[in-house]
Amino acid sequence: MAKSRLEQMRDQAAKALSAAPPADRFARAQALVERQPNGFAEKRPEEQNTSVAVAPPLTATVVNLHTVEAEAPKDGEPYFEEVDIGLIDENPFNARRLYRPERVHELAGEIRADGQLVPGLATIRNGRRVLAGGHYRLRALKAAAKTKMKLMIHPNLTDQQLYQISYKENAEREQQSPLDNALAWKALIDEGVYPSESAISEATGMSLPNVNKTMAILKLSEGILDIVKERPEPFALSTLYQLTLLERVAGVSVAAAMAAKVKDEEAVCRDVEDARARYENKPARKQKETSRQHKLHAADGAPLGVLKDWDSGKVTFEITLQDPVKRQALVDELKAKFSAMQ
Repeated sequence: MAKSRLEQMRDQAAKALSAAPPADRFARAQALVERQPNGFAEKRPEEQNTSVAVAPPLTATVVNLHTVEAEAPKDGEPYFEEVDIGLIDENPFNARRLYRPERVHELAGEIRADGQLVPGLATIRNGRRVLAGGHYRLRALKAAAKTKMKLMIHPNLTDQQLYQISYKENAEREQQSPLDNALAWKALIDEGVYPSESAISEATGMSLPNVNKTMAILKLSEGILDIVKERPEPFALSTLYQLTLLERVAGVSVAAAMAAKVKDEEAVCRDVEDARARYENKPARKQKETSRQHKLHAADGAPLGVLKDWDSGKVTFEITLQDPVKRQALVDELKAKFSAMQ
């Protein structure tokens, strides 16, 4: 049986709490449900302003809940609010960097039909709401010409928590691509949020070799990265890593042509790997030379053989002499001639 809207929002609140870093998630989640039977705390009075509207209380008659008045959240307690989109900033440390337009339009259609059923996750900085998760929803709301967004506010999130929440949320819904990860991780290291690729490995749970391979994607030429950005879904991490190796041994044009085939699903990782192996094991091609041939004849016109010479300076000839005396005379003459040339 389909869940009611209230039940869906309660489930989202519990998931949001699990993504945040409290000392005891389960105890805090239970306490939140006990104090707030509608699933959310109301906004604190001191943070209210004319541009931010608090969602109206959800009635307990929708489901079998005790009728208890919601308390104002304690310091650090997540709470629900509906915010003007103009007050919302995107996560500067978002795990996702690439967005599919078709997915945005699909989600916008769902929002037009049913409204925003799942709130985004955000924190507050300098009076503005900074998204931790929900960037597809924000884009879809704008596409649907909506002016407000439902949010679960987690006060005082750190830069690392902004990244970690977005990474976990994307993994649960529509996982970001390897190129998303590479771009996000480079920004996190450049901004000093994480000191190294090893720290990224610890934060994401991904093995350090795979983190290293992911970062190597950014060594691809800009033209190849543009092909990947057009349609990142077919490009698994292994495929992108093989593309970096292929470009290294075969050049940009060969790697770009292969990337286009992967994008169009005409090639897979094994094809990229096979192409790389062919170029790595291919011997240097010798330049083909064309010889000039001269037929040799005896005084009576009888054929004796063929003399060949090349532009490189190479000269060969092959002569057949049945008479041993004449044959020996020719050998002696050639030896004398070559001795004189030294």
